[in-house]
Amino acid sequence: MKKNTSTKLSKKLAKYGALSLAIAGVADATGQIVYTDVDPDETIDGSSFMLDLNGDGVIDYDIIARSGPEAVRMYNTQGNSVLGSNAGGNYNYPDVLSSGSAISSGGNFYTDPNYQTLNWDACAYTNSQWCDGQVDKYVGLRFNVDGNQHYGWAKIDLPADGSSFTIKGYAFNSVPDAEISAGEGESLGINNQIFSGFTHFVAQNELNLKANTAMSSVAIFDITGKQVISQNLTSTNAQVNLAGINTGVYIATVTIEGSKKTFKFVK
Repeated sequence: MKKNTSTKLSKKLAKYGALSLAIAGVADATGQIVYTDVDPDETIDGSSFMLDLNGDGVIDYDIIARSGPEAVRMYNTQGNSVLGSNAGGNYNYPDVLSSGSAISSGGNFYTDPNYQTLNWDACAYTNSQWCDGQVDKYVGLRFNVDGNQHYGWAKIDLPADGSSFTIKGYAFNSVPDAEISAGEGESLGINNQIFSGFTHFVAQNELNLKANTAMSSVAIFDITGKQVISQNLTSTNAQVNLAGINTGVYIATVTIEGSKKTFKFVK
């Protein structure tokens, strides 16, 4: 999948890199639903949130809070699309989804070459379901990974004036073409205590891992998605030798009792 390197996105990569390193996703026991908790919630006012659903270093959506009558826009990159409705012509509006709503091939997904608008300042255009403010609602997403379609969601709050937005978390189904429900996977962030106390850091060409429960494995991928290291683990403390890989940003997935935690690190 080709990475979007437009001028608009390039200007924000530094901010995205710092934020993405602070976000860690966790998968269910099957590894199918991968949930990322944005903790603390990120309120965007006059800037953007660059959404990388699967942590592969490719920006899937760029959600921008901006001034003007169309205050919040979701730009689709990579030919991705948003579950929504068409109000005629090129006016495609994301649906407001409640917890449990189905996000699958049976829905109407729209790809706009420029943007999907989430809300309008003072609701100047009333076709949007996001008018008058929304709390704890979801946007349904369909995005491409190596030519395969995956379904996911982002949880967003918008104030009534549409001047900003708050993103609280997001998730996707790692199985191509498989359905996901809005909010599915959030319980991983609430109830999964297996990774409580988990820490990691890089020092002297080693990735150091520590957990309260014995870890079973770790896999490391470069930002293209290629696996570069795989190691079985049997204890609560582990070191992974990084001498054989180049300097750069990597994605690590640690498994404990069938649950997975994914995070980024810099060598």
